[in-house]
Amino acid sequence: DSHFSSTMLDNFQREISRMGYSLSMHRILNNELKEGKLPCSFDATRTSGIICYEVFDHAYSKMLCELEIPILFVDSPVIGLSEPLKADRLYMDNQSGIYSFIQEMIRRGKTRFGFVGEPLHCQSFWERYMAFRDAMFLLKQPYIEEYCMLKNKEGIENPGTQDYYEYLTGCISKLNELPEVLICANDFVAFDTMHVLRSLGYSIPEDVYICGFDDSPESRLVTPPLTTIHIHSQIMGFSAVYLLMSRIKNPSLNYRTMYTETSLIYRESTEG
Repeated sequence: DSHFSSTMLDNFQREISRMGYSLSMHRILNNELKEGKLPCSFDATRTSGIICYEVFDHAYSKMLCELEIPILFVDSPVIGLSEPLKADRLYMDNQSGIYSFIQEMIRRGKTRFGFVGEPLHCQSFWERYMAFRDAMFLLKQPYIEEYCMLKNKEGIENPGTQDYYEYLTGCISKLNELPEVLICANDFVAFDTMHVLRSLGYSIPEDVYICGFDDSPESRLVTPPLTTIHIHSQIMGFSAVYLLMSRIKNPSLNYRTMYTETSLIYRESTEG
């Protein structure tokens, strides 16, 4: 319920039902992902199109594309590292809000910036990290490598929350000086970062500013409320309908990539 796709999926389902389609949902289990198998509940003969959420494994995504069923990825594996996926892709604007945020922080006198999150997790994380790096370059700010926490605990196949806490604790504990601003790949990375900073005795925003991405419901409830970048789920739902339905009607269309607007929201984690 906290993920932006929950609201988006509601809009998507509402719109396609008006067109005479129904929506069935299939969760991909870990063993199915590893073995490249479709969920047992999936029936290709009754499927006009596929919409993929949180499917970030490139080999599995490629397998889905080879089913020759119209397919839309909402976010995707990192593109450019492997052969292109034969599918349409829908993303939120992952760059403008980050650039605007950094520009405002510089106006407030901040000079030490860091990024938290795994850039290779998905295309959106990659674009947010690259937006951070581009902003550093364009706004003539130093990129300080030790302020960027881009990995997770090593030696574990599927690290959990505690593993990530330990990774962040190790990174932050090694710093001689905290960054003044940390930009996180999404709100949940921001929450983990805030938890670790507090456990180490730091205060937010007194010691460090934190910015997330997604504008999850929790971002308004956490203490302090989190500055974040809002994803407009409704327009993403409408855009998903347009992309997938037009692909169903005309499978020979060139593949398309669409971005929808996002909005920067300032809250107390950066002193408003």
